[in-house]
Amino acid sequence: NIETFLNETAAIEKNIETIHANITRIQSLQSNILVATSTNEVDAISYERNQLMGDTRQLLIENKDRIKQIEYENAKLPKSDPKYGLRTQRHGFLREKLSNILNEYRGAEDDYIKHQTERTIRQYKIVNPNATQQEIDDYMSSPSGQPVFQQALLRTGEARDALDQVKKRHNDIKRVEETVAELADLFKELYLQVEAQDQTIVNIEGNATEAATKLEKANEDLGRARLSAAAARKKKWICLAIILIILIIIAVVVAI
Repeated sequence: NIETFLNETAAIEKNIETIHANITRIQSLQSNILVATSTNEVDAISYERNQLMGDTRQLLIENKDRIKQIEYENAKLPKSDPKYGLRTQRHGFLREKLSNILNEYRGAEDDYIKHQTERTIRQYKIVNPNATQQEIDDYMSSPSGQPVFQQALLRTGEARDALDQVKKRHNDIKRVEETVAELADLFKELYLQVEAQDQTIVNIEGNATEAATKLEKANEDLGRARLSAAAARKKKWICLAIILIILIIIAVVVAI
């Protein structure tokens, strides 16, 4: 019923607000990570940030699925249904609101990756100040395969600190890049994959409904045919009875 539907959309809207608040907090924590001066500080902030990112991911997936379900249910309604306009309006509103949140989150994470990459490059240059751009690009793609820090470890304690920081920042970048890729997939599902999948289901159900309607009509036609046949048989018996009565009367008259 419409009250249940409105309660569902209100719950989804509230969850989207929670997601937005989580993203704001994630941005704040990531800003703190960028300016943190010790490994322990980075670890503590990253732990809270990662927990919040996990919770936010679950909320995004859950509410994307709930919006998909509304779209699926709306597609099954005829446009003449009194609830159709309200349901489609609420669905469009929620889908746009969630897509805006996804874009905001992706933008925040892209910005964080950019700044974290810049910090990593600065750390790299501490131990390899004459590095070329190609060397930097090679290191950013595969830091474990580059020997520069192993050589520097023999020379300075600063290089040891830089090595630890670079590894942590590089792993953090990869983790956030995975989040960005997943956000892009959620956005596609919200607008493309969902519609294609649900429309297929709707078409199948539409065909099944049409077949059921035709079967029902056929049963009605068969019922009418049976009634007509029964009526025809009844008329034949009546006609036969009348003919027998007439023949009996004629026989009686002739006999007299």
